[in-house]
Amino acid sequence: MKKLFLILCFLSIIFFLGRSLNPFSSSTFTFHDSTQPVRIQQFVKELKSFHIPPRVAADMNFGLGFPVFNFYAPFSYWITSFINIIGFDIIDSIKLSFFLALIFGFFGCYFFLKHFFGFFPSFLGGFLYITSLYFPLNIFVRGNLAETWFLAILPLAMSFLLNKNIFASSMLLFFLFTSHNILSLISIPLILIFVLIIKNKKRSLLAILFGLLLSAYFWLPALMEMNYTWAKEVATLTNFRGHFLCVDQLWQSSWGFGGSTSGCINDGMSFMIGKIQLILFGLGVLMFLKSLRKPKYDDIFIFWFLFIMTFIHLFLTTYQSKFIWEIFAPISSVIQFPWRLIGPPLLGITFFSTFFLDKIKIPFKNLLLTVLLIVLFIVNGKYFKGQEITKNQFEKKFLSREYIEIKAAYAVAEYLPKTIDYKYWRSLEKKKSIPLEFFAKASIEPFDKNKETGIEKIGNIVSLLTFILLFIRTVPLRGTVLEKKHGRP
Repeated sequence: MKKLFLILCFLSIIFFLGRSLNPFSSSTFTFHDSTQPVRIQQFVKELKSFHIPPRVAADMNFGLGFPVFNFYAPFSYWITSFINIIGFDIIDSIKLSFFLALIFGFFGCYFFLKHFFGFFPSFLGGFLYITSLYFPLNIFVRGNLAETWFLAILPLAMSFLLNKNIFASSMLLFFLFTSHNILSLISIPLILIFVLIIKNKKRSLLAILFGLLLSAYFWLPALMEMNYTWAKEVATLTNFRGHFLCVDQLWQSSWGFGGSTSGCINDGMSFMIGKIQLILFGLGVLMFLKSLRKPKYDDIFIFWFLFIMTFIHLFLTTYQSKFIWEIFAPISSVIQFPWRLIGPPLLGITFFSTFFLDKIKIPFKNLLLTVLLIVLFIVNGKYFKGQEITKNQFEKKFLSREYIEIKAAYAVAEYLPKTIDYKYWRSLEKKKSIPLEFFAKASIEPFDKNKETGIEKIGNIVSLLTFILLFIRTVPLRGTVLEKKHGRP
C-alpha cells in the first residue's frame, strides 16, 4: 500500500505540479533570472574543456571571461549540467532540474516528518511542503534554481542527521552548503543548533565539519577572492529597506510575474505561503501549545527549535523587523531581499501542519486527508505554470551569441573583476561596437580562463582530501556495525 501511495505521489507531481516542466514540450516559460540558461551552457562548456570545477564563464564579458562560477553556489549547476550532458538541451535541462527538485523536496520532507509522525500524515506533509506557493514563485516567476534546490535538500539533510548515517549526512550537508549563497550561510547556524538538540551529537557535528570542508572548493575562493570584484559595491545598490513585507502579504497577495517593489501593494510578484498551509500551521501550533500541559514529547526540543526558527524568520520578512536589519545594515545589504527568508520556515510550517494532521482524532480520517490532498492540488496546483514562450523564441532571446557574450554579464555585474573600471564597462553595454583599446587594456586578473588561482587550488585540495578521509572514515564504521550485528565470520 505504501509503495502504491509513493507511485501515486510521483504521478501527481508530474500531472499536477510538473505540467509546465515537461521536457518533451516545444514550449517553455520566461522568468526573472534570464542568465540562468547562459550559466548552464557555460558551465557545461567548462566541464567539457576539463576545467573542473568550473570557475570562469569563458565566453561572457565580450569573450574575456567572467568569474561567475567562482561566486555562484554551484550545486544546482552540477545537477542541471549533467542533465544537459546526457542529452537534453539547455531549456529542457532546466525544466527537469526544477522537476527533480520538487521530487527531492517531497521525499526529503516525507522522510524527515516520518521520524515523528505516521505514514499518511507525513505523506500529505510532503505535498504540503512542495505545494507551498514559494516553490512556484521560485520556479515559474523567479527561475531560481539555487533557492529551489536549497529548499529541496534542507529537509533531506536534517532527516539523515537523525538517521545517524555520517557519510550520507556529510554529503547532503555538502550539497546544502553549496546550493545557495545566502541561504546556505544562514543554514549553517541553524543546522548546528539542530544538531546540538538531537541525540547523536558527536556524529552529526562531525558530519557538519565534513560538509564544510567538502564545500571548501567553493567557499574558500568565494570568500577570499570576493574583494577582487565589485560585488560589495554593487550589492549595496539594492536597498533592502524597500523589500519588506506586510504581514497580510504572507496570507494573500496578487499572483503576478513582475518584480519586488517598495511598499505592500505595488509588488508585481506574490509572497503568499498558501492558505491551506497557514491554516493547518496555526491549528498545529495551537495543538502543540495546548499539549504542553501533558507529559512532554521525547523530541520536545526539536518542536521548540522549529517553532522558534519559523516565527523568527517570518518576522524578519516584515516591516516590523526593520530595526533589526538596521542594526546589521552592512550584512543586511548582502541579503538584499528580506522576503528571501520565507524559504527556511516552510519546513516548520509543514512540520506543525503535519503534527495537527497526525494527532487529530476524527471519523474517516484517512478519507478526509485524501480529500484535503485533492483540494490542495486544485487550490495550489494552478500556480505551477509560467508565462509561456516557444523554445525557439527563448533560445533566440536568451541563448544567442550576443546575449552570451555581451548582455549576460551585465545582469550579474557584481562579479566584474576590479581590474576593469566599472563605470566605463557599464557605458559599453548599449554600444554597437566595443573600442579596441578596451580589449587591449582589459584584464580579469587574478582570474584566468585556463588556470586556477592559488586559493582555488587550495580549496580543491581541501575538498578532495576531505572526501577521501570521509570515505576511509566511514568504511570501518560500517564494518564495525556489521561485526557487532552478525559477529565475525
